[in-house]
Amino acid sequence: MYSEFSSSPTRPPAAEDFASYPASWYLFCESRQLKDKPFSQRILGRQLVAYRKASGQVAVMDARCAHLGADLGCGTIVGETLQCPFHNWRYGADGVCTSIPHAAEIPSFARLRTYPVAERHGSVFFFNGPEPLFPLPFILDADPADFVAGKTFRYVADCNWYMNSAHAFDTQHFAAVHDRRLLAPPSMDCPAPYSRRNSYHAEVIGHTVFDRILRVVAGRTVNITLTIWGGNMALITAAFDRVRSGFLMDMQPLENGQTLCQGIIYARRTRNLLRAFTPLNLSIRRLFTFGYLADEARRLRGTRYNPASLGPNDKDMIEYFQWVASLPQTAPTTINPEAKEDYDEETDRSFDVPVSCGSTSVIASAAAKG
Repeated sequence: MYSEFSSSPTRPPAAEDFASYPASWYLFCESRQLKDKPFSQRILGRQLVAYRKASGQVAVMDARCAHLGADLGCGTIVGETLQCPFHNWRYGADGVCTSIPHAAEIPSFARLRTYPVAERHGSVFFFNGPEPLFPLPFILDADPADFVAGKTFRYVADCNWYMNSAHAFDTQHFAAVHDRRLLAPPSMDCPAPYSRRNSYHAEVIGHTVFDRILRVVAGRTVNITLTIWGGNMALITAAFDRVRSGFLMDMQPLENGQTLCQGIIYARRTRNLLRAFTPLNLSIRRLFTFGYLADEARRLRGTRYNPASLGPNDKDMIEYFQWVASLPQTAPTTINPEAKEDYDEETDRSFDVPVSCGSTSVIASAAAKG
């Protein structure tokens, strides 16, 4: 297992230690929304636009034209470029302006910030940074090509992004909120860089309609894994006695301090007569998962991060907060060996922070948080 980032072994980090918009993957839109025109929206505190080039690839960039700020989401796709609706400036997928009508030359400021893009199962994702720090997550040890995805469901959690993702490591709330009784102590590790996982075995003890049906159809006990990537993206698997399920949860920080949660359910792809029942299978899984999570969101309205109130019973959550607050927000800078004489190790050492996952500690270079 990889050792991952954390700070002091006992003290929760201050609220200002968390990134406002962590460097991670985010769900931007559905592929079908880019069929023949661009799509723009305000996300992560800025206006972004996506469009599909004539060659088929999707590009995501800042949506405001470098000229006078017109929204490129109202523009037109011209071959491989996106044309501004105001004065017809055209931008390539690299964000560089390629054409300005009646202009002898293109000014150097005529370029926009772009973002890495991944497209999977009919959804478009982008990475909040100049380059991905890790691949678009999926269920560990599984091939996305072996799965189909259901329709995205959404709800808003009345807490910030790191409080929301910390629920995966709040073992006390499993029984209090989810009506799940732990049958053994949970196991926590870091299965890959930028990921932290909680695995546990539990009994379904709730009395809701969903839980009653679940016990009959799926079974009374379940093995759960909750893997958080980059702080805002979760992959959850549930192995019941008779049913297995998995889904992705994208947690997008909103400017009002809340979190937009967007979930995608997965089911194994079938290649026989059962294939006709796949849409129904996905709909049922979506109904149960959405109901389970929406109920949690209703119960936990108004929760706020308060490091001063966290105590010994919150140890697992505290360790998660330490880990996620210390995640690097940019890729480490490579030092040219030929220029080593100009490199000041004493200066660079100020960016080092102790990191840990479980009992293993290493040193990782932490970048400034954005």
